[in-house]
Amino acid sequence: MLTVKVNIIELNEKQQLSINEIGNNIWIASEAQKKKYEIIDQANTLQTKGIIVLNCIPVHDEKRRRFEERFLNRPRLIENEPGFVAIRVLRPVQDDIYIVLTQWQTEEAFRNWQASTAYQHAHRKRKTQQGIDQETGVLKNKPYHKLYRPITN
Repeated sequence: MLTVKVNIIELNEKQQLSINEIGNNIWIASEAQKKKYEIIDQANTLQTKGIIVLNCIPVHDEKRRRFEERFLNRPRLIENEPGFVAIRVLRPVQDDIYIVLTQWQTEEAFRNWQASTAYQHAHRKRKTQQGIDQETGVLKNKPYHKLYRPITN
């Protein structure tokens, strides 16, 4: 069973988290709380270097299956982007916020991906009638992301 532990701090130094991956589960802990997630999709191994992006997506309970279908059928283009390290799509065990964790060699690699045609393709339905963000009752709130860097204790 694969075990990976990465301690991270937000780029603006405000929040420190610990990511502990054991098998098909990940625990993300802050000083105040610890949350468990099931890994429903992944590529590559998390590392203790680079940049980690946590894309937080609040989903209504009754639309979890619909949301997961969309992510499990993603085009998988991100894996071919320069500077890409790893991805985890995380289902919350006792929460409503899914997390798409991506890891990049540098912040510049992440920003370049956001400006890439692969990103545009992956998000081409956003703000259209086919987009999950426009589908009634799926998202509880607007998704948001935060950038972190690994730290050593």
